[in-house]
Order: sequence, then structure tokens, then C-alpha cells
Amino acid sequence: MALTYEIIEQMLKEKFGDQVSGFVISYGMLEFEAPKEMNLKVLNFLYDDPALQFQFLTDLTGVHYPDQPGRELAVVYHLHNLKENVRLRFKVFSDIQQPDVYT
Repeated sequence: MALTYEIIEQMLKEKFGDQVSGFVISYGMLEFEAPKEMNLKVLNFLYDDPALQFQFLTDLTGVHYPDQPGRELAVVYHLHNLKENVRLRFKVFSDIQQPDVYT
């Protein structure tokens, strides 16, 4: 069975519940977010799960959103499952006063 965005979203919601949110298709790619404290758990799940296998980090980007108080900074992971040729975008946001994101 092909890996679809619906399957990925369902697996993430089953594993993390309401900790993952904001699922949208943006520029042809699934995008979602989680609290910054969850980033490594989500990334490890996406990497280790045999059905997902997002084992290639295409890009790691920092973004500044000055008009979003409490969410001024974002770390954006662009991940790629090379076997299925599926990409996704995972975002974590941070307050500018505490910009630390463990990665």
C-alpha cells in the first residue's frame, strides 16, 4: 500500500493525539506542527517507524514571525521518505524570549 498523507496524519494522531496539529497540504506537501518539547519524539517516530521511514532531512530552516506573539520563531524540518518519494514539513514554534529548541 502506498504511503499517503492521510495515512501519515492518522499514524501521527494515533501516536501523539492532540500534541500534533495544523495538518494542511501546503504547496503540495503535508505540513503539521507540534510543541517544541515534542520535536525529537515526533522526529524519532517519523524516522524509526517501518511504515514511515522519513530518514532524510532535506532542509532545516529557522523562520521569524514577528506578528505572532508567543510563536515568533519556528524551526521547520523538511523530511523525505526516499523509498516512497514522499515529503513533509514539520514545524515547531517558540517564544522569542526562550528560543531554545533541542535538535
